[in-house]
Amino acid sequence: MMANLPSRALAIVGMAAGLAGGVLAGCFSERDATAPLEGECRFPIGEDIPGSTVVVIRRFAFGPEEVRVRPGERVTWINCDEDAHTSTADGGEWESPLLAPGDAFTQTFASPGEFTYHCDPHPFMTGRVVVE
Repeated sequence: MMANLPSRALAIVGMAAGLAGGVLAGCFSERDATAPLEGECRFPIGEDIPGSTVVVIRRFAFGPEEVRVRPGERVTWINCDEDAHTSTADGGEWESPLLAPGDAFTQTFASPGEFTYHCDPHPFMTGRVVVE
């Protein structure tokens, strides 16, 4: 029984953190930000998407939350959500327009670095691009 105690404690802490995150997200939006990112998103492939690393916006989250690319490569954000979102660099390196459902935005990363970003209307939505 004692060997299971740390596992149970971690599970309880994890559940509490997940609930706290959901409550915090509720302060910014009426939607639940803790839902899984699975599902289908149909999107017409435009000129910018082939060769890009794709980040899907779904259920008020960026997925994957972190992507790694090489200098000169592109990242494309596709909004598969029911609400409008942005991809906005915390340091001002880029700012997408407001992406309606089904819209996409592509950014080319010329130099190495770590770039955190968020959604302007929903600041609890965050992600990171690592260029190495």
